[in-house]
Amino acid sequence: MQKKTRRSLITLLLCALALAFTAFVFAPIEQYMLNQSEMWFNLGDIVPAALICFIALAALLVGAGLLLRGKARRVFIAVILGLTICLYLQGNFINPDYGELDGRAVQWSKYTLYAVIDTLFWIAVPAGLAVFAVKKPRPFRTAARALAALLLIVQVVTLATVLLTRPIESMRGDWIVSDKDQFTLGEEQNTVMFVVDACDTTYIPRIQAEDPDALAALDGFTYFSDYAGAYSKTKMGLPYTLTQVWYENDETLEDYIDRCYEGVPLYAALGGAGWDIRLYTAETYMSQRMIGTAANVLRANLTVGSYPKLFAKMMEFVGFRYAPHLLKPQLVFYSGEFGFYKASDGEYQPYFKDNFLFREKLEADGLSTAPGKAFIVYHINGSHLPCNMDENGVNVGNWNTTACEQTKGVLRTIVGPYLEQMKALGVYDDANIIITADHGRFDEGPSSPVMLLKPANAHGPIAENAAMASVSDLHATLLKLCGLDADAPAIYELSADETRVRRYLYYPTTRTNGGTLPPLNEYHVDRGQQFVPTGVVLEGGKENIVK
Repeated sequence: MQKKTRRSLITLLLCALALAFTAFVFAPIEQYMLNQSEMWFNLGDIVPAALICFIALAALLVGAGLLLRGKARRVFIAVILGLTICLYLQGNFINPDYGELDGRAVQWSKYTLYAVIDTLFWIAVPAGLAVFAVKKPRPFRTAARALAALLLIVQVVTLATVLLTRPIESMRGDWIVSDKDQFTLGEEQNTVMFVVDACDTTYIPRIQAEDPDALAALDGFTYFSDYAGAYSKTKMGLPYTLTQVWYENDETLEDYIDRCYEGVPLYAALGGAGWDIRLYTAETYMSQRMIGTAANVLRANLTVGSYPKLFAKMMEFVGFRYAPHLLKPQLVFYSGEFGFYKASDGEYQPYFKDNFLFREKLEADGLSTAPGKAFIVYHINGSHLPCNMDENGVNVGNWNTTACEQTKGVLRTIVGPYLEQMKALGVYDDANIIITADHGRFDEGPSSPVMLLKPANAHGPIAENAAMASVSDLHATLLKLCGLDADAPAIYELSADETRVRRYLYYPTTRTNGGTLPPLNEYHVDRGQQFVPTGVVLEGGKENIVK
């Protein structure tokens, strides 16, 4: 009897360890290492919480099992083992390709048959093991110990291989894009540009027709109805907007980001003319080369604001991959949400582009002025999926509104109040203000970002300009708005009759391809937003990196 009890306890312990290890050690560490380039935090930032949860769950399972006897304990062990097997196989072998976790909605209706099969799998494995445990106690205990030990060994070996073959990088740098003087304008003059992420050019006429009140604060603006972007997603769209340097898919993303900010003529000219430059975005799209040029890009150690919350968010990320299909709609995860837990050991904190945080800070701090001229760029989440803001600015939860409705909310409760505060401070009239985006909607193929422009001293209802303008004209436009020389026309100087060649590079995903992006398909954007393929494909990949 004593020997039988010992074998039962060993079986319970091995199965409890296998489930806890799979859920809280193997899954988060493996997922971190496979997606390390997308993370801003270090592996060591999640390991302590992972180990604590592993020990706690294992102890809880063992404790619960000790309260049971005989058949009940065997069934309990069978369920634990069954869940471990399902968890491991789901996360590593039987998931369909749901696409990139970039905020886009998953088309769940495409997976109806898979949902049925996957659900039956999650029911059948624990149930089958439970029947086995009841009918054949001794063979079950032997098989359970062997399976649990095998799962532990396989996962330990896999983790060791991943950790030994992939460099563990320090992702937390010694510089940040800070929130320093986020709402401080210049007393002399201001140029303010809102980059409203994923705000498509087609949203403006829809809003004018459906909800013109959302645009009520936009006095003196011109809508450029045939404006074209350069890229289909933020990873390249924002750096190009800020630097006007093309990414040709022949270098790593890290090398491009570092190179494109070197000696940007716009910032050299603005700095030389005494403008206080501040660029508010994420470190992902910025380079430390801008320290000393952009006043809010500072030397400071990036730290974690809350380790428990960061690990909880990591487990959401893990959960989408490892959970059964039926639970995945509740676990859809946008990787940008990790940014909520950035912090700094310096005087200022990292800037985060979340719509609600931006609005909360604007309402709490309000705009103020300081001597001089301010050139400010705000990158905000804007119209980006997963949409969670309604037309009145209320947080209705992810996927419960549309991108156009969210755009209305952003204009009504973020951009509009900002402009009204500018008017109250007496700095609106002589300010240059741009509302644009890094790209248009990205879930329906090539698209174009919005462009709304108010030059200094412009007034009146929103006008329309149908010139063939593009983001490649942006820096010349900004220079001229700031009273500086440019070697190209501003968008408001273009003739509506002029036909121009506008280049656009499309890619549906930012999944890395040997350090580069996937193949980039080149288009020319003809008049009327017609995207014409040129046949040029920038393949990318390790073999195409130019040393």
